[in-house]
Amino acid sequence: MTSSVDTALKQEYIVKGGNKLFGEVKLSGAKNAALPMIAAACLGEKFTVLKNVPTSLKDVNTLIGILQELGADINVDGTTVSCKRGGFPNQKIAPQRASEIRYSLLLLGLTAALGEQLELPLPGGCKIGDRKYDLHILGMQKLGAKVEENERGIYLESHLLVGNNIEFYLPTTSGTENVMIASVLAEGNTTLLNANTRPEVIQLADLLNAMGAKVSCGNRVVAVEGQSVIPGGVEVSVMPGWDEAVTYAVAAGVTGGEICIPNFNTSFIKEDVRYLNLAGVQVFEWGSSLYVSGKGEKKTFDLFTAPYPGINSDMQPIFATLALAAQGTSTIADLRFTDRFQYVEELKKFEANINAFGNTAIIEGGNPLKGTKVRATDLRGGAACILAGLFAGGETVITNISQIHRGYENIHEKLSNLGADIHVK
Repeated sequence: MTSSVDTALKQEYIVKGGNKLFGEVKLSGAKNAALPMIAAACLGEKFTVLKNVPTSLKDVNTLIGILQELGADINVDGTTVSCKRGGFPNQKIAPQRASEIRYSLLLLGLTAALGEQLELPLPGGCKIGDRKYDLHILGMQKLGAKVEENERGIYLESHLLVGNNIEFYLPTTSGTENVMIASVLAEGNTTLLNANTRPEVIQLADLLNAMGAKVSCGNRVVAVEGQSVIPGGVEVSVMPGWDEAVTYAVAAGVTGGEICIPNFNTSFIKEDVRYLNLAGVQVFEWGSSLYVSGKGEKKTFDLFTAPYPGINSDMQPIFATLALAAQGTSTIADLRFTDRFQYVEELKKFEANINAFGNTAIIEGGNPLKGTKVRATDLRGGAACILAGLFAGGETVITNISQIHRGYENIHEKLSNLGADIHVK
């Protein structure tokens, strides 16, 4: 099997539309759950073993490599990753490639928890608008860490963290995770208000508790009772990729196919499923599997992104593609990242009738799409281009596919196994 890292070195996806997707697709571990779990596992004195890690994803490989270079003891065996602190941090300046991924910000929480110092280059990730990291800095400072910004990046110095009440002005997933990681070794209690308590955050809390922390997650509230040590030495499996599940469900929808996703249920995607059903894509559970039928007529919908349990901003490009398959007008409003609409210009190249104004995309669906050459502007925008190519007439060429490989493991192979005509050139 060719890994996503290997294929990311190649240039393009070639997609020929018109094939209906049928069959079974197995999900990889969730990237956005695995990344904070890897960082948190490095708090432990003993090896913590993480199973079902999507180790062929670029972002996962990058974070593991950075942590190893900074002295963390990490071993990778297939989809199993074993982590402990080791000598982290063995230097005061993080490698420059930490700027490639946004989740490198979690090195701040890890460093603060361990009472060390580190200079971190400014984080990367998808270019989808004003993705501030001020709440990360606020959280570290509220716990007593010294944080400064300079032309090189973010400098953090920590000695003894003390628990505190911290309120975010808006929910942030990685900011919540950073404070959780930092505060488990702080003196006293920490309460984080207006936290983003997504399923990935809840699994991080479960991992930290298994390692010896005391963390509770409620509805937008996280409470941490600081401990003197985090032993580690446990084994936890990373949750399946719910975002991947929604993407393949939409793929079945736009092609008029039927797929089965084994060992997955709707518990993490209830709002996504509600919109899929509204759009005419039938989703239901049977036994331990999820079944999706896209054979019915597609219907228009009006979608607003929102903090969990609402639709994640990540998913709006995926739902925009589904709207193109429905006859009539749909709207999608993104209340967080207005610049996530960069993908709209790429979808227009398919002769799609879609326009973005401010924080809203207006989609006139039901018109035939024509294959074209497009660029993956970011992770989900690239996935949306693949989806459009699956039901467009003719051939579609997608460039900059390394963006797609940041979050989808072996996506072209999985789609090929469902009957799609897609390959890497």
